[in-house]
Parts: sequence; structure tokens; C-alpha cells
Amino acid sequence: MIVLPKLIDDLLDQVEEKRAAHLALDFAHHMLDVQRAEIEDDVMAACLEYLAAADEAIELGEATPRLLTAHEQLSVTAERWEGDRHLLARGAGLAVQAVRVGCQRMMEDVRDHVMRSSLITCRDVARELQAEAGRWYAKRTSGGADERLVARSARWEEARWQLQHVIATEPAPHGGGIT
Repeated sequence: MIVLPKLIDDLLDQVEEKRAAHLALDFAHHMLDVQRAEIEDDVMAACLEYLAAADEAIELGEATPRLLTAHEQLSVTAERWEGDRHLLARGAGLAVQAVRVGCQRMMEDVRDHVMRSSLITCRDVARELQAEAGRWYAKRTSGGADERLVARSARWEEARWQLQHVIATEPAPHGGGIT
């Protein structure tokens, strides 16, 4: 049996690091599109700018002023407090995680106050976005639908979208020489 989440994991393990960083941004952008109606306009704009700035920084291989500005703007726009708990507005956490794949180390290098944390991979982002799709669709079930089945189906569909995207955008791994 082919299991899509496992297949996407296997493919992402073979994608070159820089391309994986771009894929993580693509995956987050897709989920932002899915959730667009429930994301505040200013938060959406800040997320999209952050993803675009990260895409540019990954290409250049350095934390650009645009990326640092977009990071600050997203923080200002999306930070929320619920009692004594800090959280980010819907969509912002997805963007932050995706950007970490390709930009975390470069941002740590230019910002001494950024807490060093473990690196996450494109696989981690793909899995988290599959889980997010499941949670998001399950909360919106109606008509007596089984939330577990809805979540499972949504996770599958997100993994399927990711798999199709990787296949459509990535060349054969290890320089197969076939064009």
C-alpha cells in the first residue's frame, strides 16, 4: 500500500536543501490560501511578505534587510496575548515555521538576541501542515459528519497536494541527467 504522507517524507528526504526550503514556503503559502477567509487581512499581508522575503533570502543565501523587516512586521501584526499565554494570529505560525526551514540560521547569525533552537526540516513543515489541514477541516464539519474521518481525509488531501507539488516542481534527485 502506498501511504502518501510516507511517500512525501521519502521524496523530501531526497530534495536538495535549498529547494526544500523553497518547498516549505510553497506548502505554507498553500495553507494560507486554504484558510484565507479566516485570516485577518493585515496578518495575511504580513505573512505573504514574510514568505516572499524568505524566498528572496534563500536565493541570496543571506538574511536580507527585507527579511528582517518582514520578520519584525509579522511579529508586530500577529502577536496576541490570551491571558498570560503568547500566541500568533491564524496563519502567522505557519509562515514562521516555513521560513525557519531556510532562514533560521542566517537570521540567528545577524541577530544575537534570537534564541537558538533546533532546526526544522521541510518534512517537519509538511507534516505540521497536514495536521493543520486535518484540524482546520474537522472544526468546520457539519451535518453530523465524523470529525475524525474529516480530519483524516483532509490530512490525506494536503499530503496529496504536497506530493503533486513536489513532483511537478522538482527534478529527479541525485542529478539523474534526464531532461
